[in-house]
Amino acid sequence: MSVKIYKARAPMRIGFFGGGTDVSPYAEEYGGKVLNCTINLYVRCMLSASAEPGLIIRSLDLQEVSRQVSGRAWDGRLPLPQAVLDAIPHLRPAFTPARPGYKITMFSDAPPGSGLGSSSALVVSMLKLLYAVAGESYDPHDLAELAYRIERTDLGIPGGRQDQYAAVFGGMCVYHFGAGRVIVEPVVMDPTALLELESCLIIGYIGDRQLLRRHLMEDQVQRLMKGDTLRYHDETKAFVDQAARYLRELRIADFGRLLHDAWEVKKSFSPHIAPPIVEEVYALALRHGAWGGKITGAGGGGFMVFACPFDRRLELERALTGAGVVVRPFSFVSHGVQSWAVEAAPSERTVTG
Repeated sequence: MSVKIYKARAPMRIGFFGGGTDVSPYAEEYGGKVLNCTINLYVRCMLSASAEPGLIIRSLDLQEVSRQVSGRAWDGRLPLPQAVLDAIPHLRPAFTPARPGYKITMFSDAPPGSGLGSSSALVVSMLKLLYAVAGESYDPHDLAELAYRIERTDLGIPGGRQDQYAAVFGGMCVYHFGAGRVIVEPVVMDPTALLELESCLIIGYIGDRQLLRRHLMEDQVQRLMKGDTLRYHDETKAFVDQAARYLRELRIADFGRLLHDAWEVKKSFSPHIAPPIVEEVYALALRHGAWGGKITGAGGGGFMVFACPFDRRLELERALTGAGVVVRPFSFVSHGVQSWAVEAAPSERTVTG
């Protein structure tokens, strides 16, 4: 009997400009706009048959296992994948005497709290996996909105919409957020622009921001609702069109300097965005040739991205490494979430007489 193994992967992203304007209530009331690009760091999932009855989720990087007890009851601590399976029960694989159980195995190329959108990439990757197993199609906008609902509504995790859309659509895009359907605008058609930008960018991991993330997002929303940061959100949004123009015109140095301007505005969203370690690393990067840079996520830690002249890139990498920053090679990718299936090896098949 033929037995398939299904796999999926969703890319993470670097958020360049407009981050925070995709968060409610600003996005609905004033219209949000974000520029980001997906990179070759992924959250990867696999579904395979298991000799053990029932449904098992295993996270290799978190070293956690969760087993479905009944319905929405789980024995384990993997809330994101559990919530995905609870949200779409009609897509769960069916159990048969020949296939009494299934296991979903997953891992991320980046650590938790990376600021690269790994949580959303996990949700999107799992959704894509389950749609592939069920043989069902989907509208990409609906997939992104479902991923958003699972994270923000079902689990109550604060945040915006850019990560889910980036993981679904991929590429260098401007996303327009409002009360209606999200508009996805690809920015760069000439691959030379992305290659040139990539050659001048460095990303590095400065530390886990997991404990700070919820408080940070809630603080930003509260300050916005009080009216304290509305003008900073407007300024942040205005950078997006300017950055897209610089990319199209191959003005990469200007793009990098604009990152610096946008970072100075972004820090006004909340005093928690740039703790001392972030400010120290940023100052170090400027001393070693960076035009500008920023935190890749909401703030507090995780990955930072820096733009610098090509001939000072190695100098900057060495300075960051010497300061304890884990510099990570990357490339831009133009695709969003992907899935595929292969025949299971005989040893991986679960078939009983």
